[in-house]
Amino acid sequence: MDKFEYKIINISRTQLKKTAFQTQVMEKLNLLGAEGWELITAEGLNEGSVFWRVSETVDILFMFKRKIVVG
Repeated sequence: MDKFEYKIINISRTQLKKTAFQTQVMEKLNLLGAEGWELITAEGLNEGSVFWRVSETVDILFMFKRKIVVG
């Protein structure tokens, strides 16, 4: 039976607004892929206003998994 370990990375609002955001995220994702991590989901977390019915993405969560090699 396969066993997995998991990793969650949180990208915050301040990181989202950086000019080099996409380049930095791609570099991090490629590094994790080289280490055997597989991206299984990415989810934007929103913060909204009840009065204006508007929401803004404040964080992005990336969840990864990789197989644990036993032996």
